[in-house]
Amino acid sequence: MDRIPLIGQEPVEGAIQGYVIKGVTHAQRSFRPGDWPERLTGVITLFVGERRPGIHIACTRLAMPVVDAGTKCLFVSEELRAVCADAFDFVMRFARDNDLPVETRRAQRLASAEVFGEEAS
Repeated sequence: MDRIPLIGQEPVEGAIQGYVIKGVTHAQRSFRPGDWPERLTGVITLFVGERRPGIHIACTRLAMPVVDAGTKCLFVSEELRAVCADAFDFVMRFARDNDLPVETRRAQRLASAEVFGEEAS
């Protein structure tokens, strides 16, 4: 699982605005299956069509599995709302339907141009 620093709300150069979907329900139960962030990233990748040649896993600059305070989470970039509103609505509905907390956060931009194309740098 990728680890990108989540940095709260303070302005940081190069940071991207987004949302963290936590893998612990409001009732404090761990969400299962354990690979849910990777699976949801794969679904988002299908929505936005960002499959890359030579990369055998689903990945997109718009959503990334992360670990926050020892909890598996999914960071979803605010940009997803503009790029594919249906994907954004799907992932937020997923969080609501599964009682998963969503926090507004910032993350450092770590995507490389080789993986995600020139627009990601």
